[in-house]
Amino acid sequence: MEKDKDKEPELYLHKLSDELDRLDAQYNDITPPSLQELERLMVDASVHRKSMERKELLLFWGISLILISAFLSILGSAPMVYWIIQAIIPIAGLSALGIARIRRNREGAQE
Repeated sequence: MEKDKDKEPELYLHKLSDELDRLDAQYNDITPPSLQELERLMVDASVHRKSMERKELLLFWGISLILISAFLSILGSAPMVYWIIQAIIPIAGLSALGIARIRRNREGAQE
């Protein structure tokens, strides 16, 4: 029993080294990219990142301007809306009273 326990770590170590050798053999054929290719990839990534940042900034400014202009237009038209409501309500009330009085006068003249 004790011999099996002593051989167990060695067995795992042997399996591990075999698998690592197999991995090394599989990835030996792959050549690393050249320095110029890596520099080109870095430049491309940098240009792409800068263009994305520029698009995000333009989108931010566009949405900000739309929100500010909407807020200012609502703020600027609010007094006009207030005065329109203040004028319409009394005019509607007086018109209703006038129409009611005219109807009563017509009914009274017909009787």
